[in-house]
Amino acid sequence: MFTLLFISVTLALGAQDVKPPYCEEGPATYGSVAAIPGATTAPPLPRFTTTPTKEYKVQVAILRYTDPADYPFHPDLVARYRPCEQIWVVESRESYPNRTDAVALQEKLKGLGYSGSYITELLGYQ
Repeated sequence: MFTLLFISVTLALGAQDVKPPYCEEGPATYGSVAAIPGATTAPPLPRFTTTPTKEYKVQVAILRYTDPADYPFHPDLVARYRPCEQIWVVESRESYPNRTDAVALQEKLKGLGYSGSYITELLGYQ
């Protein structure tokens, strides 16, 4: 029984160490789209009626070689695993379209002991 538990835990932890195949692939470019057989040009990319917007998140930690399950976090935070970098990023659950909302959360978290928090910008679409 103990051996089976040890093997399953070892396999689960080892799976985090393996990078997915897409981490090693180069970035795809639109110029490399294959043409349809018999066609002279590649099909045009689809057009969407979305508008890019700047959004903000609050990050409080980047964990390498550390499992976030060992630490309690504030309910406004979530730990996301980035397999290509092999790190955990602890950040706000939500992104904020208004920087002042992100700053308010940052100040709240600093008051709770997350003194190293910082704001990151990301691109969102509406």
